[in-house]
Formats: sequence, structure tokens, C-alpha cells
Amino acid sequence: MKKYFLLLALISTSAFAHDLGMTNYIKMQESLAGDNYKDALAAHKVICAKELGHYTDSYKDCAKEFKSIEELRASFKKLSEVYIANGKKKELEGLQKATCPMAEAKWVQKKGELRNPYYGKSMLECGEKI
Repeated sequence: MKKYFLLLALISTSAFAHDLGMTNYIKMQESLAGDNYKDALAAHKVICAKELGHYTDSYKDCAKEFKSIEELRASFKKLSEVYIANGKKKELEGLQKATCPMAEAKWVQKKGELRNPYYGKSMLECGEKI
């Protein structure tokens, strides 16, 4: 009987163990919004190497070699979908979601003025909070 309870406890805690933390995602979002390709790419590498776990089934771009910030921004759309759906609820509550109709994409960022990761400084405040 003890084995069954232990197994049940492991299953129930492991279901939440893969919720995605938002720290490196936010670093990537802020770097893209600031047109900083190098830092955005570094955050992406950390996300892929240490955080995505089984979500790589939903996000296939971890092995991709990005040649430009535009390619990384396009991939960020898919990554944002994964994080919005699977981010740690407690962390998501302290952040805000936004959408960019022109990019047809959403993202998560710190609360405050919008910082659009899809167009960077050229359209930094473009979008709306959702």
C-alpha cells in the first residue's frame, strides 16, 4: 500500500515539475524588443538546453541555427505559445500578456509599457495588453 501512495505522490508532483519558469523567456523577450540578437540567442540556448524538457515536442526550433534576428523573432512566436500554455501559473500572474496584430503573435512580458519583441525598437510599443 505504501508503494502505491509513493507512486501516486511522484506522479502528481511530476505533473507540475515541467511547468516552465519565465526568467530566461523574459530575457529573450526583452532582448528581442531591444534588438539585441546576441543576448536573445543566448537566452534561447539556455531555454532549449535547460528548461524546455518534454516541450521540445511542441517547439521544434532548438536545433535550428538562426542566421538573423528576424528568424529568431519568427521562432519566438512558437516559443511564446508554449510558454503561455505551460508557464508557471504563479510567475505568469506577476507578468502580463500582450498581442501584436501585425505579427499575428502573442508574448509575455513584465508589467508596464509594451515592449514588442517582434518588431523591436522600430515599433516598440505596438500591440495591446490582453
